[in-house]
Amino acid sequence: MSEGPAAAWVERGATFAIVTWGSSSCPAIATALSADGPDRIAVTFGPSPNDPCTADMAPTTHEFELPEETTRSPVVIEVSYEDWLETDTLTLE
Repeated sequence: MSEGPAAAWVERGATFAIVTWGSSSCPAIATALSADGPDRIAVTFGPSPNDPCTADMAPTTHEFELPEETTRSPVVIEVSYEDWLETDTLTLE
């Protein structure tokens, strides 16, 4: 089982999903999505506003519409986080 984020098409060329891991009662929330070119997307996640949070690890699926500017495939997604410096690079084939 991977605890890093993963991405997959929901509907190729239209919608995609990113799965993140964290507390099931306080999942990360997407705070920004932008097209950074015809084959690149940036998504930023922030902390949940919920409190207190359970100390478990559970997947949360976030669904997004593909930005109109994103016209080429494969699509590279740069995932960043407001509350830590780590970034993840995902690819939609």
